[in-house]
Amino acid sequence: MNITFLLGNGFDIQCGLQTSYINFYEYILKKKYSLELFQEMDEKSVLKIDNMIYSEIYKSKDDIQTWADLEFQLGVFTRRLKEEKEDAITAERFLEDFEILREDLNEYLKGIQIQDDVEISEDFSEILSTTMDKFFYGVLEQEHDEIKSMLRENTNSHFNYQFISFNYTNSLQIVLKNSSKNSKGNSFNSSSYSQNFNRAIINVHGVIDRFLTLGLNDESQLASDFFEREDLNDLLKPDSLTNSREYRRRDAESVIEKSDIIVIFGMSIGSTDKHWWERIAEILLKNSNKKLIIHLYDTEPSYVSGRIVRLRREKKENEFLSHLGNLDLSDEKVSQLRKQIYIVTNSQYIINADLRKYLNPVEIKSGTIIDFETKDNKLSETAT
Repeated sequence: MNITFLLGNGFDIQCGLQTSYINFYEYILKKKYSLELFQEMDEKSVLKIDNMIYSEIYKSKDDIQTWADLEFQLGVFTRRLKEEKEDAITAERFLEDFEILREDLNEYLKGIQIQDDVEISEDFSEILSTTMDKFFYGVLEQEHDEIKSMLRENTNSHFNYQFISFNYTNSLQIVLKNSSKNSKGNSFNSSSYSQNFNRAIINVHGVIDRFLTLGLNDESQLASDFFEREDLNDLLKPDSLTNSREYRRRDAESVIEKSDIIVIFGMSIGSTDKHWWERIAEILLKNSNKKLIIHLYDTEPSYVSGRIVRLRREKKENEFLSHLGNLDLSDEKVSQLRKQIYIVTNSQYIINADLRKYLNPVEIKSGTIIDFETKDNKLSETAT
């Protein structure tokens, strides 16, 4: 049985890294322009921001809470540029400023991730073991029994766990590298087949210093005729992955194709990653026994009212389903997908490793990042 985790920026935040979009943009404003994100700025101050994308981000700051929001707003910005002044010089400047953003992000993340010379004194094997056994804990009682039954009935193969990371940092690599055990005895049934973690992470969007992939999902999300064809491909993440002449997209799609259970953790279900939501939906529709578990965070999750629980579940289901328009799904297919999607709120069991003591000190601004005071770190969806 193959169980695949898709990890987003929320995982890094859970580990203690200041990798939210807000963290990065506050850093850029302060370093490059000596400005504060939430200060009142006059027009003269805003004009100090000479990068057109950084300037546009500031003007749209109320609409941008996550990296997915930022990517979506890039497309909105290209449409506005197209309407205001359609010329190659403006398009070229946009591309140059976009590359500056990518380089700045690379340097920022390089400085805040765990450095190569840091000695790790922990063994994270127990954290991996907990993840293997409890990745679905937090679903509702009936759903828990359905998944547990599925796992118990797997008596003819190993449980193989694999990661597809959408992050650029080395946090996950650090945890896996410093785990003395990546396999354990079977906890789900009496068979002799074990539970095994595959240490080979698929960094689908690249890693620091190599192929940081940022952008839109398809041509409908930006002013496509504003750019030359080759440049347009560089702005579309699925095309960029293919054109990189590496196997990250192929390998990730292959792993998803073979997965029996797919677990999404720390990711915004945004439109700029629609390619992956479509691939997952296609896999689920081919086999109604396969499951998708989506983890979310709620600041004050209530279970008092069945209606509130239902609405919270349906909101996340609808978020996923809203990106499947290209599949032209019938009502029957949509109903099938809803039955295969399970929602977990505020899980503490997905690679819950506290890496703060291995990080370089970074200035913390009150109210702009998550406070990590306990081992059971919590992450905010607005910080992914």
